[in-house]
Amino acid sequence: MHLIVAEKNISARRIAQLLAGGQKVVEKKDAGVSTYSFGDTTTVGLRGHVVEVDFEPGYENWRSEQYTPRSLIDAKTIKVPTEKRIVALLQKLARHADRVTIATDFDTEGELIGKEAYELVRAVNRNVKVDRARFSAITPQEIKTAFANTTDLDFALASAGEARQSIDLMWGASLTRFISLAARRGGNNILSVGRVQSPTLSMIVDREKEIEKFVPETYWQLGLLTEKAGEPIEARHTNGRFKEQKSAELARDRTKEPLLVTEVREGTKQDRSPSPFDTTTYIVAAARLGFSAANAMRIAEELYMNGYISYPRTDNTVYPASLDLNGILATIKNSPFKKDVEWTIAHRRPEPTRGKKLSTDHPPIHPTGVATKEGIEDDAFRIYELVLRRFLATLAPDALWQTLKVNFDAGGEAYTTTGGHLIEPGWHTVYPFSEAKETILPAFTVGEKLPIRKVSLDEKETMPPARYTQSKLIQRMEELGLGTKSTRHEVIAKLVSRKYVEGTPLRPTLVGRVVTEALEHNADAITKPDMTQTIESHMQQIKESKRTRDDVIKESRSMLHAAFDQLEANEQVIGDDIRNRTAEELNLGRCPVCGGTLAIKHLRGSTQFIGCSRYPECTFNIGLPVTQWGWAVRTDDICEKHHLHFVRLVRKGARPWDIGCPLCHHISSNTESLTEIPSMNEALMEKARSQHIYTVAEIARSEPERLAKTLDLAPDAAQKLKTEAEGVLEKLRRRSECRKFMRNHLIPRKGRSYSKIMAALKESGVTDLAALATTNFAILQKAGIGETEAHDLLAEARITHNGQILKEIGIPAVSLKKYLAAGVITPEEFCSTHLEELSTRTGMSAGTVSRHVGLVCEYLHRPVPGKTEKTPRTRKGQKELLTARGMTTAVAEHLSKAGITDADSLLKADAQTLATRTGLDGDTILKIQTQIRKKREIIQI
Repeated sequence: MHLIVAEKNISARRIAQLLAGGQKVVEKKDAGVSTYSFGDTTTVGLRGHVVEVDFEPGYENWRSEQYTPRSLIDAKTIKVPTEKRIVALLQKLARHADRVTIATDFDTEGELIGKEAYELVRAVNRNVKVDRARFSAITPQEIKTAFANTTDLDFALASAGEARQSIDLMWGASLTRFISLAARRGGNNILSVGRVQSPTLSMIVDREKEIEKFVPETYWQLGLLTEKAGEPIEARHTNGRFKEQKSAELARDRTKEPLLVTEVREGTKQDRSPSPFDTTTYIVAAARLGFSAANAMRIAEELYMNGYISYPRTDNTVYPASLDLNGILATIKNSPFKKDVEWTIAHRRPEPTRGKKLSTDHPPIHPTGVATKEGIEDDAFRIYELVLRRFLATLAPDALWQTLKVNFDAGGEAYTTTGGHLIEPGWHTVYPFSEAKETILPAFTVGEKLPIRKVSLDEKETMPPARYTQSKLIQRMEELGLGTKSTRHEVIAKLVSRKYVEGTPLRPTLVGRVVTEALEHNADAITKPDMTQTIESHMQQIKESKRTRDDVIKESRSMLHAAFDQLEANEQVIGDDIRNRTAEELNLGRCPVCGGTLAIKHLRGSTQFIGCSRYPECTFNIGLPVTQWGWAVRTDDICEKHHLHFVRLVRKGARPWDIGCPLCHHISSNTESLTEIPSMNEALMEKARSQHIYTVAEIARSEPERLAKTLDLAPDAAQKLKTEAEGVLEKLRRRSECRKFMRNHLIPRKGRSYSKIMAALKESGVTDLAALATTNFAILQKAGIGETEAHDLLAEARITHNGQILKEIGIPAVSLKKYLAAGVITPEEFCSTHLEELSTRTGMSAGTVSRHVGLVCEYLHRPVPGKTEKTPRTRKGQKELLTARGMTTAVAEHLSKAGITDADSLLKADAQTLATRTGLDGDTILKIQTQIRKKREIIQI
């Protein structure tokens, strides 16, 4: 068997389809892991790294006196499987393979993943042939060529990846543990430190300090407005910025008509076509379309694996001679951008543009297949279009501008204006993402005189340096040698998820700043790029076989020990500084009730809320969503009305949820429920809020006397308000229970949120579990729930709701499980099923069943089965039942289990109720009942 190992499942499937040709590809699953087979070949996809580097056992306890944070520097590491099912399947397949081809992505990370797979294969099949397929796009030609020309694994490249893994683990684990312990923070509140992460954060903090220290300088700009042939024209003073107001005012006062044209300069300017995309320039271009760095890379990765674009992680900006540009143009000519492709072919430049970076791993990012709007998601299509148009732009001719500069004189003061006209649009024709803004000026001649319509003197200030956007930060990281093309966007995402930075553009949070400054003051080598640059350059030398992995790791350990010498000497100072300064990160402002401090509180588990510092004297609090929706953090924005800091929920891998002012959010989110109180009106609601009563629960739990005094109500009105609030609170509890039930039993889908479903159900009167359990399919389907889902949902709702009722009646949980398993779900079914039948079906004693049925029937005010007078069963009645037309042995058995053993008992039963209890068809029961009645009528006649 030929076993092919791809980096991901989607790659494995596509590679199999491309190599199979006309053969059928069979997908099989083993413990949930897919394989794709054709002929004697099987492909299997990993999930990236299926093993990870970790420390040997014994280092788990952060507070161990033996295994201190520094001890992690020299700790031995082991490889631990992270995807055990995939590892098991890979080795199972490898045992029967006579050839294994590694087909992971061709870069440092992909080569390391390939080496990990190689070692797993070798562990179970020492002599199997292992080769390597390298490709830059998952297209038919590229894949077939790669597998026809396989090579060996690049162990030097993989060693560089292993070195990076070990060094990043060593630095991250030891420094994170040290700083977190010093600051006495743990759990979800640890303080992360990293080899690349910390210098990157330091750049963001340093930029913020520059902005804060910036002292703006005032300057003045002088301009005028003239016109020619009715067209307004603006001109600016050639002095540019006046640093002194008096000089600017004198120049303004000397500016007099006529405005004399003194010089006209015409010319042309070449606008060169852009160079091909490497990873960084792609991220910058995608950012202009509104994509974050992480999202841009995620989408590009998906497009690559589906064969639409080439490998998106590349440092190359020069198309290699081996790249078939004509073939690519022929392929994408069938795309939705056919006209643009044809225009490019017709106007193609002699040689494509070249950037400054040339590497041999992968070509620049380019299209490799045809994507359509209908075939992929909107965002993916926008990125595909960006890549395709950039490729066309690199083959399109340069643009040409006609430029015009006109100089004027007005009373001895020199003014100028410039214009530009795109006379040959060139590459702008196919690449609209780069703005080509024209300023068209009329023709001028030297010596002509124009009127001055307006002279303006504007006072301005110099601006501080701009904060980093994600794309600009990635550019700066590349310049400084921080991280790699594959990891830079992940570093930024980690800083956001760790709550160290926020916003767009990026700015440091209080905790991000405090951690950075604590490190800068006590071990600044960690926050400077120098050490990381050195390590990165040495890892490059590993790739080139100039240094060994162990040598570079040893050198890194030495650097880290030197940093720990500084850190440990100042541990107390660092810990106190971080604790004292980060306490502020949770404070939001003054409590509206007592004037204390409102702060975000994180409790054990997932609970978080906003509470007052004067608790228990002041019990004012504001609820927050549980931490699964995001960790609550303070932002720098402040509410103008309540003077409280805004709150944001931050969750890894998701967009932050901006709650805004917590009190504004608290008020708005409780308005609808307050209006459900019948006595509540707008004036009373405003009065309640002025007294800091914001919720139905606060009214329901207040003493009537306090309500009367606080809201200036009569005693009976206060009592009525409280009673109504208690009713609404119970309704809200049931509604919340229903919402929770829906979340537990429905899978969210694109375009179908829980809130939309609940809103639709509410319109149909379904707001609680009891209503949901008795609703019909049509209402659920109208709310956007599929037929199968609706059936399952109703069944679960019925079981859950009736189970709650039966528990309240007094049926023990253990017994209830047995009743539900036996199909006895509703209280009514308890009182309409014979005790013997219940005992048989549940396996419980007749006495126990009798006691339970008694409780239920008493609750329903119904007689207990078996304790009422029964019509004597006669053999004649039994025979009459069993000989009725339509009666079979199976039907009789089902009826018997429901206590129907003769014709009389069947005629007394309701057909639909009996159908529900027995599982028989209601029409079948009706037909048998009708047949028995007709037979009796004939006998009477």
